[in-house]
Amino acid sequence: MSYLLVLVAAAAWASIGIPAEKLFTIGLEPKEVIWFRAAVCFSAMTLITIIFNRPRLKIALRDVPLFCLYGFVSVALFYYAYLNTIDKTGVAMAVILLYTAPAMVVLLSRFIFHEAINTKKILCIILTVTGCFLVVKGYDTANLILNMSGILLGLLAGFCFAMYSIFGKKTSAHHHPWTVIIYTQGFALLFLSILHFPAGVFTAQHQSAVWHYLLYIGLVPTLLAYLCYTTALKKIEAGLASIIATLEPVMAVFFAYIFLGQVLDPIQTLGAALVIAAVITVQLPGRAGFFKHGLRQGKSPNINKQPAQITSEYGVYTTQSNRWEKTRL
Repeated sequence: MSYLLVLVAAAAWASIGIPAEKLFTIGLEPKEVIWFRAAVCFSAMTLITIIFNRPRLKIALRDVPLFCLYGFVSVALFYYAYLNTIDKTGVAMAVILLYTAPAMVVLLSRFIFHEAINTKKILCIILTVTGCFLVVKGYDTANLILNMSGILLGLLAGFCFAMYSIFGKKTSAHHHPWTVIIYTQGFALLFLSILHFPAGVFTAQHQSAVWHYLLYIGLVPTLLAYLCYTTALKKIEAGLASIIATLEPVMAVFFAYIFLGQVLDPIQTLGAALVIAAVITVQLPGRAGFFKHGLRQGKSPNINKQPAQITSEYGVYTTQSNRWEKTRL
């Protein structure tokens, strides 16, 4: 069920491209869309919680700095860094840099949550990065604009995106996903309002379609997506969730094919297949891996502290002595 929630989150995130493109065509700026994305999500989630479960609005005073940092880094700063990366390097390079995030999550989770780094995770990260590269046509130099400031902003966006999984895993252990979303989006909205308040959007005579698109972006790719992803983090490793979430650009291309008539070329199809293969592989059962325990004093990480024993009428067999002890029962 948790894996399915991450897939729903990825699909919801992927659906933001079409309404956002419509809004940009109408004349709204990205920073205005970002503000409404946080505002609609925060307002809707707060209203739902007040009506159905008001106690979920309560958090301990000691948790306020964590939620403040969460909202600033993983929402406000992420939105800013990612949009400016697109502006400086183009969409393809921005997506490639963004999806360095799973590798960062796996590495950070090893030290913060003691999650294993195994061969399966490493293989899946390689597959997802390669697949995303092919899906967004990273091989086409016409799609790439290389400059140092853009690359650094892209890596910052990847780090902020990775930290959403880290913060989400940390906060979801003690708080309901509704609470997490309310405070992260609330603090993000505060920071975004300081940077830019879109007063012009309220005073302009926009058609009703504009408000429909803004509501959709706030409710589906934001509220629904983050609710599903945060809920999943309560049950599965942050590293696994971040790898599965890389299905987002594949779904975005698929939605563009369905709704906009854009066609995938064979190389893009291969990239999509690699990402899908990684998502399937990461969900298969497997051993914890070499890095779970680590090498200490030259000992194998697979050696148990206590030798295994098998008891029968003939005596006791231990893995330590590798023989039957002639002890009659």
